[in-house]
Amino acid sequence: MKKHLSFLALTATLLFSYGQETALKETFKSEIPATDRGTYTRTGNNINKGLQVELGFDYEWLDSEASAYKSDVMSPIQAKLRLGLSKHVELDFAISNKQMIVKPWNEAMGGEDKYNFWSPLEIGLRTQFIDSKKKCDADAALYLGLAVNTTQRAAFDDNGTLRPWVLVDRPSYVAPEMALFIDHNLGKRIELGYNAGLKWTGVVLDTEASSKNPDIYYTLRVLYHVAKPFDIYVEHFNFMRKDFYSNLGMNAGARYGVTKKLVVDINGGFGFNSASPDGFAGLGLSYKLGK
Repeated sequence: MKKHLSFLALTATLLFSYGQETALKETFKSEIPATDRGTYTRTGNNINKGLQVELGFDYEWLDSEASAYKSDVMSPIQAKLRLGLSKHVELDFAISNKQMIVKPWNEAMGGEDKYNFWSPLEIGLRTQFIDSKKKCDADAALYLGLAVNTTQRAAFDDNGTLRPWVLVDRPSYVAPEMALFIDHNLGKRIELGYNAGLKWTGVVLDTEASSKNPDIYYTLRVLYHVAKPFDIYVEHFNFMRKDFYSNLGMNAGARYGVTKKLVVDINGGFGFNSASPDGFAGLGLSYKLGK
């Protein structure tokens, strides 16, 4: 009799534990708010009403010996403001400060060139037209943006002597972008996100006409909610330019929700070819004001 009671008690305990675990899985909901920080794949989920500030520090290096020069680009300020006008309409403003050092592999060719500039200034409209809160498994948003880019030019002394390359911080051209951001919820803990779009950069690659060709790009990200305040992800990105090498590579990162409004992040990755950075890394934070 005691054996039967013990067996029934053990069975009841296991069933109760399993039920509790299943209930926890069913009620799991990530506490990380929507943020673009640290990833090439921008979320299809708007921030709703309010203001969100996203700040970061990024660093990338191009040390491939396939080029005569090597360069390091530090971005001490990567800033974005996301202003939620309504539940499905959002305005985005972004600016970044770049400090670039370019020097030849062969030191006999000369010294290093330094650049410090703010570019680009991006203004975008993000409209979310699919919402996972309405009993579906996806979030999707359409993005339309404009970027004001600065450029660089040589400077001369009064006597005509070429000075070291300096950067004149001036608006040089405006480049549009249009894209689709989508997130699919594969269960409670896994998200599959991807972006696809066209982005004009205005960069001249070989002829003046090449500056009119857009980058056709896509990104693919798998994100896993390890815990309610903790996410990890890995992603692939590819920016393709007509008659030129693609900027493609891999990125991975993690996010931690210090509070329901404050998120810190870290990421790092590498490029696959000479048109991509050899490596890059970054860290930052996002803070939501309002509800």
